[in-house]
Amino acid sequence: MIGKGGFGKVWKVENKRDKKTYAMKEMSKVLILTKKSVQSVMNERELLSELKHIFLVNMLHAFQDRENLYLVMDYMSGGDLRYHVGQQRRFNED
Repeated sequence: MIGKGGFGKVWKVENKRDKKTYAMKEMSKVLILTKKSVQSVMNERELLSELKHIFLVNMLHAFQDRENLYLVMDYMSGGDLRYHVGQQRRFNED
């Protein structure tokens, strides 16, 4: 596990065929329904499926089982921008 969010966890996973590393976001359907965030999660999936750019974390796959929704995305070993902003509070020009 590499992260935790409001609906579940983010896992560091490896594709068995090509050995590439990805981040897999696992979200609990029960928590999404309890927090009345279905539309928010649907919007996230829709946006990530349409946006592709080298400066964004791109979603590669989305799937679900009975209990969870899963988004497979690019793995960024240095963390995301929100993490760094939280750590630094501001960035220097250096």
